Amino acid sequence: MEALATVVGVEADRLTQMLPPAEVGMKLEPIRLCAACYTESPCHKIEWQLKVKQGCVGEARRRHRHKLSLLSECPNCGARFKVPALWVHGWC
Repeated sequence: MEALATVVGVEADRLTQMLPPAEVGMKLEPIRLCAACYTESPCHKIEWQLKVKQGCVGEARRRHRHKLSLLSECPNCGARFKVPALWVHGWC
């Protein structure tokens, strides 16, 4: 954590606070997203990958924002979403 802190310029304690609790775990594949959030701001949110997340949750009050289930595949062709860095032009 110290090495990462040096690279990103954030204190190691702060980085540790940003991690999800150990018992929560991450769902690395498939990539999941809220279509409504992504339409508003085309950025992947790491919270969508938490195993306990099933839908879109607003950040301020931790309430359901759009009340939509997270998508893991294109509703048009059924292709699973790839890592966001590999997305080209926003379509599969």
